[in-house]
Amino acid sequence: MKLDKRSTQPLYAQLKELLSERIRQGVYQPGQQIPSELALCEELTLSRPTVRQAISELVTEGILVIVKGKGTFVASEAERIELKGFNAFAFSFLSARELDGLDDLSISTMESNPPCWSIKWQLENDGQIFAVCQSVIPVAMFPDLADDIRHKRRMIEITANKYAYLPQKASCRILVRPATTEEARQLDIARNSPVLVASSRLTSRSGNLCESVTAIMRADLVTLGLDAGRS
Repeated sequence: MKLDKRSTQPLYAQLKELLSERIRQGVYQPGQQIPSELALCEELTLSRPTVRQAISELVTEGILVIVKGKGTFVASEAERIELKGFNAFAFSFLSARELDGLDDLSISTMESNPPCWSIKWQLENDGQIFAVCQSVIPVAMFPDLADDIRHKRRMIEITANKYAYLPQKASCRILVRPATTEEARQLDIARNSPVLVASSRLTSRSGNLCESVTAIMRADLVTLGLDAGRS
């Protein structure tokens, strides 16, 4: 593939396609360093900003990674964490069987009407954070929830005699978007890297909203396993 400077397609976009094609063809292997910006400028007679724009977008898309002090490399395919049987209850705090797997668990009150608890936690695999989660639960339904969490009570004790307030139905929406600065910091990824966002609304058997959950997941580490069947 050659760049066409008379084309209406911007040169940086053509360079993106060229680099992507070289990666697909194995010219640049996973983990291999690609030519420097200066080398690409000289090879293709391009300006530095044009090359930098193409590389920046490929980094944002997770195709390339920049290692400070070393250069730009083709991203290695990470071993993915499969969340099997994924559904709208997957990250529900009230549906959890135990709290031991929820790292850095914290709870606070939100300035909302009606008052709600905000519960935040992280999910890790081999010491690497792959998801940050937040659950919002009405205080009126679980007034002692903060004390329960601080005293490390078991979920079976927290939900005892609260069956009328536990999730029975749920809906979930999943989207892909760039990570915010704070999300990038928490997940240890570059700002604007793609993340999976799962937003769930859970209602009790009376039809009242009992929990809202948002889970931000690293798109390069997570695979969602969706199971379906008929009985």
